[in-house]
Amino acid sequence: MAARSLLLLLTIFWVSMNVLLWRAEYGGRPGLESMVPAHIVWEKMLTAPDSSSLTIFRKGKKIGFCHWITSVGEALEKLSANETPPEGMVGKIVNYRLELDGNVMLDSSADRLRFDSHLTLGPDQKWQDVELRLNLRPSSWEVRSAAIEKKVRVSWQEETQKFERVFEFSELENPGALVAEFGGPFSAALLNAIGLPFTRNGNRAPALGLQWEARHESIKLGHSAIRVYRLQARLLERFAIVVFVSRVGEILRVELPDGIVLANDQLGGH
Repeated sequence: MAARSLLLLLTIFWVSMNVLLWRAEYGGRPGLESMVPAHIVWEKMLTAPDSSSLTIFRKGKKIGFCHWITSVGEALEKLSANETPPEGMVGKIVNYRLELDGNVMLDSSADRLRFDSHLTLGPDQKWQDVELRLNLRPSSWEVRSAAIEKKVRVSWQEETQKFERVFEFSELENPGALVAEFGGPFSAALLNAIGLPFTRNGNRAPALGLQWEARHESIKLGHSAIRVYRLQARLLERFAIVVFVSRVGEILRVELPDGIVLANDQLGGH
């Protein structure tokens, strides 16, 4: 039962990754002074000089922490003969790398769910490969995918038991069928009841794409107000996701559905 429940969690996670990686759209509404193009904020987040250490709260209670780390992969290329910069070489961005790791306490278990993930984006910020590992003793899960393969590999292991499944991208267009496969016959109905429009037949679920908006805003840090960027989107036109980002790209605060808040340690609170 625990294995099936966590495989259901994996399925829901991958649906979310499907939303974030394949159907995310960057951009803001022009013509408003406080607005800023969302892709500019994402670029700052991907090239931030420092990592972000975040404490995770749920309805005011501390349940875990995570680290957001980004880096840029560069390739050196020679310049033309009439260009003479220092050392005669220049760096060209070939990819962006993002790591998110940490742990969180689950309501149904005294143990902590540990996770680490890696995402690689191309110079155009389109995803190239993604990997997620979850560990809740004695079980472990792994999700891996590469855009070029158009497949998702999911594996689960618990002591002597092992499960592995490979999904085609086309199968992800009907997430309700995946949820029903792992969660049982009533899981799709349950998710529909809470507002997630998943279907069990061959029809595609409604588009889950995120439309990000970004604007200039200020938040209080100690006794002073600091200028920040505010990124906001709605999942399924119902669930709000809000991210506050410093001017140099450090994540300061994330607000998610169900009262979940990720607060930067520098803010000293939630």
